[in-house]
Amino acid sequence: MFGHGTDVLDTTEHTVRYKEDLKLLAADGITTFRCCIPWHKIERVRGVYDWAWTDRYLGYVRRLGLRPIADPLHHTSFPQWLEHGFANPEFPEIYRDFVRAFARRYPWISDYTIINEPLATAVLSGFMGEWYPHWRDRAGVVPIILGKAKAISLITPMLERMVPNLRIVHVDTCEEHHALDPESQYHTDFGNDLRFVVLDLILGRVDEAHPLWATLTEHGLSPEDAAWFRDNPSRIDVLGLDYYAHSELGWTVEGQSDDFLPRGFKAVALSYVERYPFPIMLTETNVRGRIEDRISWLKYMVGECEALVPELEARGGRFEGFCWYPYIDSTDWCSLVRQPNRLIDPQGIYYLCSRFNRQRSELSHLYAALARGEIGSAELPAYRFEEPVLVGRRVGKYLPHMAHWSWKDGVPSLT
Repeated sequence: MFGHGTDVLDTTEHTVRYKEDLKLLAADGITTFRCCIPWHKIERVRGVYDWAWTDRYLGYVRRLGLRPIADPLHHTSFPQWLEHGFANPEFPEIYRDFVRAFARRYPWISDYTIINEPLATAVLSGFMGEWYPHWRDRAGVVPIILGKAKAISLITPMLERMVPNLRIVHVDTCEEHHALDPESQYHTDFGNDLRFVVLDLILGRVDEAHPLWATLTEHGLSPEDAAWFRDNPSRIDVLGLDYYAHSELGWTVEGQSDDFLPRGFKAVALSYVERYPFPIMLTETNVRGRIEDRISWLKYMVGECEALVPELEARGGRFEGFCWYPYIDSTDWCSLVRQPNRLIDPQGIYYLCSRFNRQRSELSHLYAALARGEIGSAELPAYRFEEPVLVGRRVGKYLPHMAHWSWKDGVPSLT
């Protein structure tokens, strides 16, 4: 993460234990995985690339026969010298140069997520001020959105020329906003328009009729830039949607509220499909909690995806895959990875012990069986969620969707 130069690849020890981690993937029957590429380490000096670790890492990926979806820019993992990050006027060209060098170095890689979660990162960096450059209003978020959209629109045709069998997996949040009182409708409408704005820009759909035209043009989008986006629409082969228990947000005049029934991943994903008729992949989900809490959320999400498949097929579409992210416990999301304290986040398929050894559990066995096609959601057990997950992780509002489950108790947490 920008600011301290240390990333989750380091703090989880994936940097040095990657062979062990990749062998777990292969042994569990997983063939395709989202693969973070540490741009901030590779290009510590502008225009100078150090591929030493990446060569070893991706060489082992290839030896195992795994298919990586390359993710060269995950949140704010850009080099320290890139002042203002995504809002730097040179960012689109600087990042294009890096991706060009990467594609030349690894011509066998065909799948790319050009920028992970461009909208979510823009909001956290430019609207909420949590990440660099720590801006906090619409004047901050719009330049970041425009910089990311311009980069995607420049890089996509470049990769089309360079990469045989290219597959662009565009990944962003799958969200929906709900107004719970009349006073919150304006804010809710803005959120529901904003969730589509990156896709609308890169697909050339932003003109004077767009609901955010005034906001975009007030804060940096010129008529010439808008015309450029319309003249240079990007390609998307798979629309990757990231869905969590916080992806559906309820709003009241007093702020955020969970006092509503979410529609669920299937319904929200279909609202994206109606607007963008691309193949769909669930590219992220997890819940922070005990192994049993994670199993129950996995059961829910697998069931939602199973229900989504026939809906997509009826529309002539298809479901491309399911990804629980991360595969091993992550670290430091309690501080939004702003501090590299190596605090373990219990949210992976494999859990980390205090020595950061990878540990199997009922969850990892079930996930491997799902990956091999041996079981489905019906065969996954339903453990009662603990209070921190129901309230703190916002899962409680989903309980009506799970009312038909046969619940059982898991092992109580120690805290």
